[in-house]
Amino acid sequence: MNTPSLPSFDHQPRPYTGPSKEEVAAMRRAHVNPAIFTYYSKPLMIVEGRMQYLYDETGRRYLDGFGGIVTVSVGHCHPKVVAAANLQNETIQHTTTIYLNPNIAEYARDLAARMPGDLKVCYFTNSGSEANDLAILMARLHTGNFDMVALRNGYHGGSMQTMGLTSHHTWKFNVPHSFGVHHALFPDRYRGPYGYDDRDAGAKYGDDVGSLIEYATPGRIAAFIAESVQGVGGAVVFPDGYLERAYGHARPARCASPTRFRPGSAAWAATIGGLRPRASCRTSSPWPRASAMGCHSPRWSPPRRSRNPWQAESTSTPSAAIRCAARKAARCCK
Repeated sequence: MNTPSLPSFDHQPRPYTGPSKEEVAAMRRAHVNPAIFTYYSKPLMIVEGRMQYLYDETGRRYLDGFGGIVTVSVGHCHPKVVAAANLQNETIQHTTTIYLNPNIAEYARDLAARMPGDLKVCYFTNSGSEANDLAILMARLHTGNFDMVALRNGYHGGSMQTMGLTSHHTWKFNVPHSFGVHHALFPDRYRGPYGYDDRDAGAKYGDDVGSLIEYATPGRIAAFIAESVQGVGGAVVFPDGYLERAYGHARPARCASPTRFRPGSAAWAATIGGLRPRASCRTSSPWPRASAMGCHSPRWSPPRRSRNPWQAESTSTPSAAIRCAARKAARCCK
């Protein structure tokens, strides 16, 4: 098989003078946790990137079809991104949130402007796992309910709490997890019981969410969480009408329904199915190295029920409970 040649490109990589590939592999084995794995029996060593191309230690050029697991969306070392990062580093590198700085406020405003409906308040986190952890906490505090509904074949993170939501044996450890988490049928028309020849596949898969709520929970849930397009599970697109039907069962059983989104008209799938969630956790950024983000609706109303053990001790409204939880989380992370 003849490998096609890459088109010419106006960039000359710098000569690499660092440790050899073998030395790097040995250092990783000795000092990096073994959960960090590599692809291929002879893994690539990438030392430089420019726009859509990557370069190994010998200067050989590769076309990047991976994007750093959907992290680099505008190209490696894009000149506008590099210039903005350099300017910020030359101006100020860090401030704590107890002081005002225009960048976080402007960033939150611009992100919120691209979100649907009342999703106008941003919580910035450093990973998708942390964003989903926060979404679980907020949903449980707000609704007063504990149970969560997720999907089989879904991926929501690797922390102790999000591991329970995740439904891949390859991303779980043999430790106690998944307390209060219930996994609905995976709406896959290729491998599932309702295929491409079934016009009602979306509704039938969606009805499993209702059945799960009825038979596996107290009839009340904190949240239904799903990737609008399953990523780790193989880039699976749900059948038409699935989310509408699933939400129809989930919404009466809770007060807020966080939903994880990925691609779409504005880099997330907030408009897939014509639906508007009550909350979202942004886990894929359109900018390199950007943080994950969770948004919530400011128009929550207190649940009309007696207080229960899952609500914060010193708060009287859901928004106060969330602020209390956010302050506690901030203190723990300092």
